[in-house]
Amino acid sequence: MPQLERRLAETLGSERLARRMSVNGEAFLARRGGDAAARRLEGGALCGVARVLATSAHSARLLATRPALLESIAECSSETASGILAQHAARLLEDKAIPPAADLEAFLDELRILRRSETLFVACVQLGGLVSFAEASCFLSALAENVVRRALSEAQARTPSAEPLSVIGMGKIGGREFTYHSDLDLIFLQRGGPEAIALASRIGQRLVAYLSTMTGAGVAYEVDTRLRPSGGQGLLVTSYDSFAAYQERDAQLWEHLVLMRARPIAGDLVGAGEALVRTRGRVLSRGASPWDEVTKMRARVEQERAEKEERSGKIAFKTGPGGLMDVDFLAAGGILERGGERPPLEIPSNPAMLRSVVAGAPLERLLDAYSELREIEALARWVRGRAVEVFDPRSEAFALVAELADPPGGAGELRERIEAARATIREAFQSVLARGSIAALEA
Repeated sequence: MPQLERRLAETLGSERLARRMSVNGEAFLARRGGDAAARRLEGGALCGVARVLATSAHSARLLATRPALLESIAECSSETASGILAQHAARLLEDKAIPPAADLEAFLDELRILRRSETLFVACVQLGGLVSFAEASCFLSALAENVVRRALSEAQARTPSAEPLSVIGMGKIGGREFTYHSDLDLIFLQRGGPEAIALASRIGQRLVAYLSTMTGAGVAYEVDTRLRPSGGQGLLVTSYDSFAAYQERDAQLWEHLVLMRARPIAGDLVGAGEALVRTRGRVLSRGASPWDEVTKMRARVEQERAEKEERSGKIAFKTGPGGLMDVDFLAAGGILERGGERPPLEIPSNPAMLRSVVAGAPLERLLDAYSELREIEALARWVRGRAVEVFDPRSEAFALVAELADPPGGAGELRERIEAARATIREAFQSVLARGSIAALEA
């Protein structure tokens, strides 16, 4: 066995992972095994590369063709990785002028390769234990924002417009809680009137196509624009005034919940930010309790999207009782209940929203459980190579996740950890509903 393959297998400490690494990593070992960067791999960097090779054949093939990426990974250690990742994320978020591309097809491939390469980099350092999942999530969010800004710049260059388009991130990207294989929930706003909106709609259409069209390099991101006013039946682009009027007069409670996690991520950031602050302020000034309606909505989601799967023994990470959606509802609902008394958040993540309205040991127990469930769900996404709403604990993929989890263990132990986290989340959720106030999470 070649020296590099032996070192990779030894750091895995698992026959299952070592077997998969040997098969998936054949091309990597053949093409990169003699590289100086490969010889320099050690500690968490070596472990991260080994785990990526073992769990993602697609990523193994990509790493075989990216010697510069391997160099970047080899530079990371427990002392340097967090700083390197933070600096890289800051560069991704820099507001730089982007010149129009000479070749659109090459530009689209460049976006996809950027997303794949940077995702592979952060997966290696996170799976190797060099950075936390929270750090990886922030980096994946910055990467997505960078790709959206590049795509928007190109779309606007090819569709001249008097007024810039504003891209609003909702959900995970709004709160910078992106994970592996997250899609982009986006809405588009603009200052202008009907003629400007029509032209802006062409920009929005091009932006969505630039991100989600399949090319030889794959897809950059799947995009969902159905959270806009009136959903899929509404205009793709809405004026600031029309958006505010819709939220004040016609929006349902679930749309107000979604609004609490909205954030401008590209285009006219200042104008969109001011519009969102004004609109949220008017919604919050009503001071209506959301919890009765939240109870009904959550029960409906569980029945329609989780009940059947959970009865069959599968785990509904997001929609099942004690799933991630419980925390989504608690965070946004807490802002609706109490947020009018506080200044708006720059980054409306679920933990930030909850901590802005309540403090206490029950809240911190909830957030610890939320963090653990998010990290395990991210590992499931990585292993499956796609978004995962339901996971079968009897599957090979679940066994792989158990070995990647920190600390590693068997499938039974992982199942117990998931159930413990979900029980903590559900207890907090039910306590808020029973009291009718986010104050249930105070000390």
